[in-house]
Amino acid sequence: MDFGNYDTYKAHNFITSFLNENKNHKFFIFIGGDHSITYATFKSMKSIYNNLFLINLDKHFDIRDWSVDNISSGCSFSRLLDEKIISPSDLLEIGILEFYNNEKLLQKAKHYGFEYISMMELKQNFGKFLELLKKKIESVDFIYLSFDIDVMDISVCPGSSANSPFGLNTYEALKIFDLILETKKLIAFDIVEVNPIFDFDDMTSKFCAFLVAYILNQL
Repeated sequence: MDFGNYDTYKAHNFITSFLNENKNHKFFIFIGGDHSITYATFKSMKSIYNNLFLINLDKHFDIRDWSVDNISSGCSFSRLLDEKIISPSDLLEIGILEFYNNEKLLQKAKHYGFEYISMMELKQNFGKFLELLKKKIESVDFIYLSFDIDVMDISVCPGSSANSPFGLNTYEALKIFDLILETKKLIAFDIVEVNPIFDFDDMTSKFCAFLVAYILNQL
């Protein structure tokens, strides 16, 4: 589908129409684009799967104020929360770099009351983090996983507009995916924020292609 001139509204409308016409599929993969697509994809998936748990792998909260620009990569989750499409108890953000999110956003995250695990917590004891994640998702019925490529370390995936050091390595990423896939609860997955302009030797694109193949092979 050609969205022409990066028309985000057109893209969101297409996503909604497509999912309404293809509700019977058992698994969905969405390839972005910026993180704004998660608002449209999750909202549509929520109409199919009512008890849907959202995991966001990301260094950023993406809960900025959407009153001015109501469709952007930085406000997908604030829109979902403010519009009551998702409750705070059904959202988990993993990999947050707290100093990349200003104090206002940190306070806003606390106000919403959703759970998040910082990159520092994850790195300090990865085994404990996996145990916490496993316990967290034991009681949920269905999982939507949003994967912002900037959660990866710049040495692994330089092809992001917000690339930076101190991110996930490939082992950590795959262990997280393995844990989620083992539950047989994953029904939708998106990869967003890949920017080929900043990539080197297609490293990021190759990793994304590998990840999609890795997931499909285990379904």
